[in-house]
Amino acid sequence: MPSATARGAVTLGALAAALTLSLAAPAAADVGDEDVVRVKLVGHAAYDIAPEHTAPGDSWTTYLHLHDPKGKYVGDGGSRCAVVEADQHRFTAQCTRVLRLKGGEITLHDMISRTGHKPVTAKTSIAGGTGIYNDAEGEGYITLERKHIVFDLYVDD
Repeated sequence: MPSATARGAVTLGALAAALTLSLAAPAAADVGDEDVVRVKLVGHAAYDIAPEHTAPGDSWTTYLHLHDPKGKYVGDGGSRCAVVEADQHRFTAQCTRVLRLKGGEITLHDMISRTGHKPVTAKTSIAGGTGIYNDAEGEGYITLERKHIVFDLYVDD
């Protein structure tokens, strides 16, 4: 019968191998993944409490009605943003957005730098979701205009 030290070493080796394989498996599963779906939406601000002048620490929420590119209503969404840097002409905000669609929700995270009310396009990351989007990951672009947001997302499930 092996000693307690030998049994412990074998157990530790097996656990290390299992952990290594379990961490490598998701990365290998995404190689050549063809399950990327492009989701294009336009969000119209129904409620927006963004301040006219911002300072670090300021935050606001926005409620959106979501439409497909043809104008058909497909759901709603919301965002919560907090200013992390600001001066007299420009600010940077960190935002979390949730898009609530018929099949589930998609959660986004991004940081936007904006000067005045000029339209701006920035990258956003897909952090997860629910329903048919429960394994969602990926990235996309959001374009902020005065009272609406265009979402162009590449959702990988």
